[in-house]
Amino acid sequence: MSEDYPNADYPNAIVLQLEEALMVQDDIEVVSYIKFYDRFLDTDLLQKSWPIVESCLSKHGVLCTLDLVKGNMKVFKTKGAEDEDIIFKAIDILQLLSRSVPARWAIRTLDCSWQHEIIKIGNQEGGICNIFGISKEQFLARRNLLAGVIKGLFELTGCGVFLKGNTIALIGPLQGIKTITKIVEDCIAHNVPPAPRVRRIKKKTELMKNARIKMTSDVMMSLEAFHV
Repeated sequence: MSEDYPNADYPNAIVLQLEEALMVQDDIEVVSYIKFYDRFLDTDLLQKSWPIVESCLSKHGVLCTLDLVKGNMKVFKTKGAEDEDIIFKAIDILQLLSRSVPARWAIRTLDCSWQHEIIKIGNQEGGICNIFGISKEQFLARRNLLAGVIKGLFELTGCGVFLKGNTIALIGPLQGIKTITKIVEDCIAHNVPPAPRVRRIKKKTELMKNARIKMTSDVMMSLEAFHV
């Protein structure tokens, strides 16, 4: 068993490499690729959803390939790409796909109104367990608590929440990502149960929503009375 216990139990070994290369094809100027080897990754599902990724990226001047034999996904920026940063957005998509984020969610990150975040919750470098000295048993117990509120977090924030090994991928509005990040950090680092907190925030949100509806209704009634 590795000392880096979350990686041993939930391998997410991913190697990211960028290359600046002169290609034989005239329309390709930059190559980037991500290699993955994760025994938990559903490669059949990835293969079935790959046409969605290809179609979406091609509209932005990016070509992509999936090689399940060699275990890598590649993206190629073409000279027809108008966005200079599109290759980095494409790499973000591959990062999310390699963490089992569904393709239809991953490609939403091309929309500037959608943000994404990958939170390291394990004992890897920069992970919450590593920073706060959380034991393997504590990590697994607190991770299970988070797994039980994923649906509630989605309903609360509208963000996609994808727990994979020792990382959590988030996709959605920035405010929602901030809310979830705080809940995740408090749960893993300080053992704050997430479920009661989600219920409290949902109740508070519902009260604020009802107050806005009532205020709007009162204003409409006042306007109607004024016209009469």
